Amino acid sequence: MSTFRRISLVLLASAFASISALAAQQGTVLTIPNLYVFCQYRVAAIFPTEPMIRDIMYTNGDRTVPARQFYVEKGMDRYSVTIADFTKSGAAIDDTIVENAAIALRQRGQVRIQFPEDYTPGIPGRQLNIMEPDGRLLRASLYMADYRLYISETLSDPNDTAAIQFEQSVLMIDGNGGDLNNVANRNRYACQR
Repeated sequence: MSTFRRISLVLLASAFASISALAAQQGTVLTIPNLYVFCQYRVAAIFPTEPMIRDIMYTNGDRTVPARQFYVEKGMDRYSVTIADFTKSGAAIDDTIVENAAIALRQRGQVRIQFPEDYTPGIPGRQLNIMEPDGRLLRASLYMADYRLYISETLSDPNDTAAIQFEQSVLMIDGNGGDLNNVANRNRYACQR
């Protein structure tokens, strides 16, 4: 490849990166197919179809708190994100709450993979893959920020690509749709509800 062509490609790539960074700085709102963004509950995820919503009570150790759950059920497959509100009975970030939630999930089957995994520095979490007795795989992640415990779960066939996509797509956001894990670019997503 000629030096001129190599330099041209580098300049083109640099220009694209600069435009992307500028768009992020100017607050460009990103839209992604099937990404449902719920700013009031500080969560976004790619669901296979529009999720149903319900309010539930969530128990963690000796505390029961209100929670909102976004979920899709397709046959035996289930995709859900639960946001438990600990504003009245906990700390803004409490690793004990995260671990209690992980303990409850581990009891559902054989733990195949588990990692203590921060969403971003300062936001503690866990990632788990658990084989349930019926051969279905539970993929779960748990994170806590700003008095909210986020629990994402997929229960499906181990090879279900929609479950993998859902698992990898769950975002913790601020009230304006800003991704908490993308501080450098500060991507923003259009709020829906």
